Parts: sequence; structure tokens; C-alpha cells
Amino acid sequence: MPKNVSVILHWNTDYAEIPRKELPVVVEKSYEPMVAAIEDWRDGTICFNITGHTTEYLQVNYPELVDRIKALVKDNTVEMLACGYSHPILPLLPRERVKQQLEDHIKQIKKVYGKIPTGIWPPELAVSPSVLQQVKEVGIEWTAIDYEHFLFSQFFGNDRNPFEKRDETLTEIMVKAYWSKGLKRLFSYLKAKRLLAKASLEQADPLQRVLIKDTESIKAYLSSVSWSYSTMFAVGGNVPIYSAKEHLKFIKKVEAPILALYATDIEFFGYRGMGPDPAPPRTLIDFLKELRKDSIFTISPTQVSEDQWPTESKYLSTGSWAPDKSFRIWTDSEDNKEFFRRADEIYQILRIRKWPKTLMNKIEPFLRTMENSDPRGWAPLPERKHEAYTAMNRIFEILEKS
Repeated sequence: MPKNVSVILHWNTDYAEIPRKELPVVVEKSYEPMVAAIEDWRDGTICFNITGHTTEYLQVNYPELVDRIKALVKDNTVEMLACGYSHPILPLLPRERVKQQLEDHIKQIKKVYGKIPTGIWPPELAVSPSVLQQVKEVGIEWTAIDYEHFLFSQFFGNDRNPFEKRDETLTEIMVKAYWSKGLKRLFSYLKAKRLLAKASLEQADPLQRVLIKDTESIKAYLSSVSWSYSTMFAVGGNVPIYSAKEHLKFIKKVEAPILALYATDIEFFGYRGMGPDPAPPRTLIDFLKELRKDSIFTISPTQVSEDQWPTESKYLSTGSWAPDKSFRIWTDSEDNKEFFRRADEIYQILRIRKWPKTLMNKIEPFLRTMENSDPRGWAPLPERKHEAYTAMNRIFEILEKS
């Protein structure tokens, strides 16, 4: 039986598929009830990763919710994790912008929530050894990493090599189940259930270290899609093939110092989900209460004692938590190719001008919007794409006049 579990909730008001006009509904159905449930609970530590733009939105529209989160941070019921300020794909940015995005978000967390983060949830769990070097340089002690990405790094050398063939990832399997109809959908979910259970048993060792350069490394906390999906389906009670009771029994079979019980979007509780209906936010907290009855505690990876982290470090390739673990979902469409061509022009101009402070202050809000991953990845709404192109065109206008 595990001694501890962790929960990481990622908040993002730039969500690719959520219209701006829907954000009050997201707050009403997901953010506020989750905070209320945690306030009633206060029996451990849950991690929040709130993007810079999300905090800005909440400060303007829901300042009382920000105050409630600050109170939870103060008593260590919530731990804030760093991110890129505007949720960019960090390995696709110039090094200068990676540094700026990280530092700006850390400063915001300290200013708004009162504590300096020691862990990071990289946007889309997109990382590279070079980015992790910069992450460590800004004072971060541990980083979340996608579990399958980590495993692929150990044995899969080049996904463009036709002589190397990988199995389907869990996300690819879940996507097939999601789009299936009728009886085929039932059988697809039954298959997914079996594979999730198998993967969960194999992905029950989230504490790792990954190499940066030479023998230097950083702590890596492996986020498991199988555990996140299984938890989401089980506690919601809306997937007949898997109940919270079954999930609890399954967890008790696992021997581990800590399990990554849930680590993904908070919006999957209350607002949207991979199952027929989203799980109500309170069901997640109620499940943590059931675990506590069996002396399974909810903690943050930061609270894991040093002697439980491995001493051996392993290689981590460049990748993300996308279905195929690459960046192609953010780079390969015609829109995205054009977008990166123009973004590179902007970065070249700024590099030639040596990133002048006055100019950077003027264009920073537009750079953040341009660099946000959501207009490019998954299924972005036209309005999200328009926001990014508008920001880009305004940057060009400013550069031409300066």
C-alpha cells in the first residue's frame, strides 16, 4: 500500500478549446467548488499550477477567490508550482525568452501568493535537457515530467526512424475510445480500462532524477496519464466500468512511497472531461478523505524526504505529454508553420537589437500572448488563433516604429 499520494491541478484560462465568454462558467463549475472543497478538507497538501494569465484574470474578476487561494497557500494546504508565465512550449522558445517566462511567473507567484515555488509544471510537460538547465538555474528543485515520455527516453532513440516502432500511448488509446460509438465505445473503454490498470502498476515509481549535463541532474516527478485518467473516471462515478471503490482497492495493491494520483487540468473536474460527464470537484477531495482513513496521506513532491529520491540519474529526451510525446501538435499544421516563421523574424530582430529593456517592456504583453501554446496545440478555437496573430502583428508594428 502506498504511504502517500500527490495531486497536481493545472489552471489555464487560455485553454485552447474554451471560449473567453465561458470563463465565468469554468470558475463557477470548476475553480470555485474545488477551492471550497479543499477549504473544507485541509488535511494535506495539494499542488496548484496557475498560469500567469490565469492569475491576472482571477485578480481582475474574482479577487476574493485569489484571497482564498492565498490563505490555503499560507497554511500549506496548497503549494504553488512554477510554469512559463503565459503557458509557452518552453523548448520552442529562444533561451532568452525561456528565462524571462520562468522568472516572470516565479515573481508573480511570490508577489500574489506569498511564497517562492520549488517545483515546476512545465507547460504541456514539454521539456529538453537545455530547458531543464535553465529551470534549475532559476532555483527550481524538481520538475514534473510525463511518465511515458520518460520511459520512451530510456529505450526509444528516434521516432522518425522507420526501424524503431513504439506501442500506442495511453492518450492515443483513450482518444480512440472517446470517439467510438455504440457498443464499439463500450469495448474501447473496456480495453482502455485493462491497459490503464496495467500501465498504472508499471508507472508507480514517480521519483526519478534526470540528467542535465555531465553528472548534474534535477529531481523529476513523473506524472502518469494512467493514474490521472483512472482517478478522474473512478471518483466521478459516471463510468460504469470503474468505480471509486475499485480504484481504492487497486491503489492498496501498490507498494510505493508516493503515487502521482492525479496530475493534469483542474477543468476536468466540474467543467469538461474525457468521460461522459465531468467529475464534480468535491469527488476528488472526498476520495482523498477515503485514502486518509487507510493512512494514505496527500503530500507534495516537495515534501518527499531527500533519502527517498534516487541517487542514480537517467537521460530524458526532448518531448512532451502530447499523444505521441513530440511537439508536432504545436508545430506541424500550416498555420503553425507560418506562425513560427514570423515569430522567428521577431526573435531575430530582438536579438540583433540586443533585447533593449524599454522596447521589451512595451512588447512583453504581446510576446506573452504570441508565445502561449494554446493558439497552436490541440484544438484551438479561431478566437484563440486570432489573439495570437493580433499580438504578433502588433509586435511588428511596434518594431517598425521603434
